[in-house]
Amino acid sequence: MAEGQYQLGVRVQHTTAVVGEVLYCWGGARGGLDGSHDSPTKKQCTSAIDAFNLLSGVWSSQPTRGSPPLGIMGVSCTTINNNIYYFGGWCGHDFCFHNSLNCLDTLTLKWKEIQPTSDNFVTKRGFGGMIVMGSEGEPQQLLVIGGEAPISTITQYHHQFEYNKMAGVDDLVRTNEQNIYNLSNGQWTVLSVSGQCCPPTSSFIVERITHNKGIMYGGSVDGGIATNSIYLFQLSHNTINWECLNQGAISGLWPKERRAHASTIINGVSSSPILVVIGGRDNRDQLVNDCLLLDTNQYNWMKIPLPDSVTGRYAHTVSSFVVDHTHVFLIIVGGGVEREQKHVGGGVMEWFSTPVTDPNITMVVELVFNDGQWSVGPVLDSVSIPLLYEQILKERRKESNEFMTDKEKELQVIIESLRHDLQVARINNQSLQEALLETQSLSEKTMLTLETQSLETKTLLTKRKRDQEDSPHSDNSKKFKTDEPEESVEEKQIMTGEYEKLKAIVADKEVFITELLKGKTQVEEQLKEKQIVIDDFKTTVSEKDAYISKLLKEKSQQQERITSQEEQSIKETSSVEVQFNYLIPSMGKRYASKFELI
Repeated sequence: MAEGQYQLGVRVQHTTAVVGEVLYCWGGARGGLDGSHDSPTKKQCTSAIDAFNLLSGVWSSQPTRGSPPLGIMGVSCTTINNNIYYFGGWCGHDFCFHNSLNCLDTLTLKWKEIQPTSDNFVTKRGFGGMIVMGSEGEPQQLLVIGGEAPISTITQYHHQFEYNKMAGVDDLVRTNEQNIYNLSNGQWTVLSVSGQCCPPTSSFIVERITHNKGIMYGGSVDGGIATNSIYLFQLSHNTINWECLNQGAISGLWPKERRAHASTIINGVSSSPILVVIGGRDNRDQLVNDCLLLDTNQYNWMKIPLPDSVTGRYAHTVSSFVVDHTHVFLIIVGGGVEREQKHVGGGVMEWFSTPVTDPNITMVVELVFNDGQWSVGPVLDSVSIPLLYEQILKERRKESNEFMTDKEKELQVIIESLRHDLQVARINNQSLQEALLETQSLSEKTMLTLETQSLETKTLLTKRKRDQEDSPHSDNSKKFKTDEPEESVEEKQIMTGEYEKLKAIVADKEVFITELLKGKTQVEEQLKEKQIVIDDFKTTVSEKDAYISKLLKEKSQQQERITSQEEQSIKETSSVEVQFNYLIPSMGKRYASKFELI
C-alpha cells in the first residue's frame, strides 16, 4: 500500500455489496462511532460509504447525500442493478432496533427512505437476512427472514411464526418471521408458510439461487446453539415453501455447525450457482477456519484450502466479483478474531471482541474454474490485484483475438461456399429459363403444325365424302355396286385405312402436346424451387454478413472495454487517498454484553 493511501479501518457486523466493479462497505461497529441514536458524530460516520475498486485494489471514502439509516449493525442488505437496499438493524444503544427500508443509489450516492421505522406488523429486528426475489419483467420483491427483536417493540405476533425468548437477555426474542416488500406497489406482506419451515434463527446466511428459490444455512437457534441445518425455500405468490435437507441429500462432506459466518453466491461461471461460505463460530465458541463451496444443482460440498488469516474470523462479510468465465475474486472484509471475558469492576465480567486489523482487514482471494474444477489462486493485496487483473485482461484479449480469427476464417469459408453455390444456382436458373423458352417455342410451333395438319386432314376427309355424295354415279350406285362390287369395296377399305391413320396421327400429336405441357409445368416448378434455393442462399449470405459485422463490432467494443479497464486500473493504482485509521469501537462493551455474536 502506498504511503498516505486511504485504508479501511476495523469493521464488525457491517455490510458489503458489489455494484459493477466497486464493492461498497457501510455500517458496522467501527472507530469514532458512538452509541447514540442520532448524534452528529454518528451521522458523520454513517453519511460516508467506503468504496473498494475491484480493478485497482484501492479503498476510498465517498460522501453520500440524504439521511442514512439509523440501524447500523446487523443490517440486512441486497442489490438490484445500481441500488443497494438496507433493512432493519440495531441502532447501537439499548434495545433500539429498526424496521425501516432504505435505498442508496450508487450512481448519485443519494439515500432514499422507502419505508420509515414504524410500529407496523413488520417486526423491528436485526441479524436476519434479505434477498431479492423475482425475475426480469416481474415485480421485484425483497424477502426478509428471521433475526433478533426486542419484545417491547413487537406490535403483532403472527400465528405462522415463532418468537422464542433468548437465553440471558430479558427483552430479546429470536424469530423466523418472513415478510416480503413489493417494490412496485410499495406494500409489505406477511407470508404464508408451507413445508418444513426453519426455526427462529439469527446470524445465519441466506442467498438467492434462482428468481424464486433460495438457500439458508447455519445460524443461532434456541438456546444460542449454532446449527448446521440447510434449508431450501421457494416463493410462489404470497406463500413460501420450505424444505430441510438431510445428509443423504448432499454428497461430499457435511458442514459443521456455525453462526456469524459469511457467504456469497457465484453466478455465470459454472453450470449452476455456487455458494461460498467462510468462517464463523461453532458451539464451543471457536473459530471455524474453513472455506466451503456448494454446487446448488448437484448439492455437493467441497472444501477450498485458504489461509487462517482469511477464514479465521466471524461477523465479517464475503463478496464475489466475476472477472471472466474462469476467474473470480473473493473479497473478505473485517470481522472479529477472538472473544475473551474481562473484569469491568464490581465483580462483573463482560465479553470483549478483538477485531481483525491491518493487514488482514481486506483480503482478496482468486478462485479459478477450469475443466469443471475449482482451485485457489494467490491471496492478493492492493499491489497484486491490478497486476493479476492486467494479466487476466491480456489472456482475455488473446483468447478473444484467437476466437475472432478462427470464427472469421470459418465464416469466410462458409460465405465463399455459399457464394459459389449461389453462382451455380444462378447459372442453373438461367439455363432452366432458356430451356423453358425453347420448350415454349417448340410447343407453340408443334401445336400450330399439328393444328394445321389436323385441319387439312379433316378438310380432305370432308371433301372426299362430299365428292362421293355429289358423284354422277351416285344414283346408279346400287347398279354399279352390283356390277362392280370388288372395286367399291377396295376403295372403301383404302379410305377407311387413311382415315384411321390420320386419326392415329392426331391422337399421337395430342399426347405429345400433353407431354410438352407437362414438361413445361415441371420446368416451371423446378424454376420456382431454384428460385427458393437462391432466395435462401441470399438470406443465408445476408445473415452471415450481419453476423460477421456483429462479431467485428463486439470485438471492437471488447477491445475498447479492455483498453478502458486497463487505463482505469492504471489510473486507480496511481491515485493517492488520505490516510485514515479507526479505533476499536467504544460501544463494543454494550454490544457484546447484549448480543451473542460479538
